[in-house]
Amino acid sequence: MSEEHGHHGTPAPFVFSVAVALMFIGLVMATAGGENNEGDTGYWFVFILGIAGMITGFMMWIQDYWDQDSEEGVEIVGYHPFWASITTRKFGMWIFLLTEVMVFSTLLSAYLRYRAAIPDYAPNIDCGLEFEECWVPAADIIRSHLIFGVINTFALLLSSLTVVLALYAARNNNSKAATRYLMATFFLGTLFLFLKAYEWWEMKNGHFWGDQCSVTAGQDIANHCIAPKYEHGFWLDTSLEGTTFYITTGTHGAHVFVGLLALGYLIAKANKEGYNEKYNDTIELFGLYWHYVDVVWVFVFPFFYLCHLYTYDAADDMPCVDLGGVRVCT
Repeated sequence: MSEEHGHHGTPAPFVFSVAVALMFIGLVMATAGGENNEGDTGYWFVFILGIAGMITGFMMWIQDYWDQDSEEGVEIVGYHPFWASITTRKFGMWIFLLTEVMVFSTLLSAYLRYRAAIPDYAPNIDCGLEFEECWVPAADIIRSHLIFGVINTFALLLSSLTVVLALYAARNNNSKAATRYLMATFFLGTLFLFLKAYEWWEMKNGHFWGDQCSVTAGQDIANHCIAPKYEHGFWLDTSLEGTTFYITTGTHGAHVFVGLLALGYLIAKANKEGYNEKYNDTIELFGLYWHYVDVVWVFVFPFFYLCHLYTYDAADDMPCVDLGGVRVCT
């Protein structure tokens, strides 16, 4: 690769990494830090600073690669045909995605660990006055508004298709079609975040249920909307159920947000006819990332939206579980 077009080092990854750390520190301390773990509002500044740093790092990356992404990348030296077909950029993306697998594996494993350790609600278990001793999952709250999760799932799966169509159009020298498909992907991703933000807001303020849905300790909540500890809302610091739900879905939402930033860059580049039959690897690399984000949601959705709490059949005293509205007893 010539020196004129060769890629050079950029501080963008370092800036972005530090900003992500600041964002999470600010979020945790603002919602659950300070005295009595009630949150310190002063840390919202750190959270906003982290968001600004993420955007800054991303813009630095765009500036560095705007005129360079027509390079297909250096092929990895090797004798096997498999390695000869992989560029350094694609290899780097796969390594990055492997590290991302570890991130979400940790989050989902933590959820399963706590779900297994804390007993599910049952009429014969003493859950405490506010059901604080039992696990009442987020799915028990969301089931009355499951349509949001269903629409989001459909939107992400459809967006994977539009990314593939954008790459196909670019490889056929159709910049206009590539731009349209990338814009469709951007719209679907934005729809996902909008519905997710609305869902969070409603859950935080307890708008998914009313007073008639609350119950007192000792009552069967199988046919009710909500456990007493969630009467006033379901948030990050409300319970361990809330912590696992918001951290996992929030981390996924952050990945969608980063993807939208990247899409903005791709749309601008495609609109200038920057992608064609020869130079289209940036769309392909983004597609790998976007497909990964979609696959993660395929796991998050059933874990947090479909797996309801265990109940008991009154006639046979058999443990049952609600799966997406279908009651299964064993």
